[in-house]
Amino acid sequence: MLIEYQSFSFSLEAKDTILLPSYKGSTLRGGFGNAFRRVVCALKKNDCLDCLLKEKCVYSYVFETPPPRDTKIMRKYKSAPHPFIIEPPPEKRHAYTQGERITFGLTLIGKAIDYLPYFIYTFDELGKVGLGKGRGKYFLDRVSVSPLLPPLEGRGCRGG
Repeated sequence: MLIEYQSFSFSLEAKDTILLPSYKGSTLRGGFGNAFRRVVCALKKNDCLDCLLKEKCVYSYVFETPPPRDTKIMRKYKSAPHPFIIEPPPEKRHAYTQGERITFGLTLIGKAIDYLPYFIYTFDELGKVGLGKGRGKYFLDRVSVSPLLPPLEGRGCRGG
């Protein structure tokens, strides 16, 4: 089986001072998750389990990813691994002041590639709410596509 994936680079420009912890990935992922639910959840529920729309919901797919229906490997699991990877900025610095850039990577896997506009919109909205200690605001300056990568081959894995 081939698993499709695509990598992107996001560049944020600080409007305020943004204070991030040593591991910036947890802050980016947590901020993104909260903003993503606000942006895409139609019924504004706290739990997707009983939601009428969960089978077609972007939030449910991204954060409560169901295993493929015909899977033999993951049939005992309620959800599959999330179809995205946030690669935090590699630098050790914690503070970004007005005008400075924060760049991080985002890799989308399988069907999540089709949801790129939701990811872009969510990170843009997160900048209005703020990120990190003190909720420093930013604007999404640029999203770049990495060169097209060959699909991964995996035994028993299904893309999308």
